[in-house]
Amino acid sequence: MRSREKKEAALDLERAERVEGVRVGRVVSYEGGLVRVQHGREGAVVARVSAAIGSDALAKAAREGQEAVLVYEGGRAAKPIVIAILQSATPMVDAILSGRPMQGDKVARVDGKRVVIEGRDEVVLQCGRASLTLYRDGEVVLRGVNVVSQASQTHKIRGGKVQIN
Repeated sequence: MRSREKKEAALDLERAERVEGVRVGRVVSYEGGLVRVQHGREGAVVARVSAAIGSDALAKAAREGQEAVLVYEGGRAAKPIVIAILQSATPMVDAILSGRPMQGDKVARVDGKRVVIEGRDEVVLQCGRASLTLYRDGEVVLRGVNVVSQASQTHKIRGGKVQIN
């Protein structure tokens, strides 16, 4: 390849990798003082970090795969700079949806008046050999080794037809 062709190829590559403005990426690792972020479909790249972000915050962001606000030095996709770590409002849901394993015990505390968990076809709550499955057609299946139903006041069982055994 001639010198001129090499220069043109390098210019084409640089133009293709230009990133304008602020983007949101994900912190994927923090090891040995190096932060790697993923933005878009490309693989993870080493990023520089704002001095305002401490190593504890970076370690937590990498562990939990938190999102980060990125700017790019000279508009080059290979030169990201992390300027902030975004706080997730739903870290457990984010971990589940992304397929990342959750570290340690996680507790969901909801202080609102109503919580909705919705699945297009079904919702399953499962722990060991116990499960509760809700289906789109309205069927509810409760399974367990021992099932206890208890009420401190009236315990009502309603149905068009009630079948026991």
